[in-house]
Amino acid sequence: MIPMEIMEPTIRASTHDDVDNNSEHRVDLDLLAEVREVAHLREFACKQRAERKYNLRMVLRKLRVGDLVLRKTIKDGSSNKFTPNWDGPFRIREDIGRGAYRLEELNGREIPRTRNLINLRAYYS
Repeated sequence: MIPMEIMEPTIRASTHDDVDNNSEHRVDLDLLAEVREVAHLREFACKQRAERKYNLRMVLRKLRVGDLVLRKTIKDGSSNKFTPNWDGPFRIREDIGRGAYRLEELNGREIPRTRNLINLRAYYS
């Protein structure tokens, strides 16, 4: 085995210059803001492409006042796999906006809380 002190220095170690190295580090630090800006623009463009692709496949569902819907049931400890996944039918009483609806039973009794469109499904009779 050859001791480290006797081995020939590598090309990298023999060509290393501290002054040039420090100046190159300063140049890299000066360009750091530009590199970050380019990375930010690439990330923004990538997110826009993903959003555009998602929105092409997205089917907008809109329910109207008077439509019949089913409401997703809330699972608790007493439910099992035979418990129905949907309750209803209910009638849409009011469209609050941004996917929120106020429901009522078919006999006219109002349901106390609003429901989001994610938890509703159209009822076809």
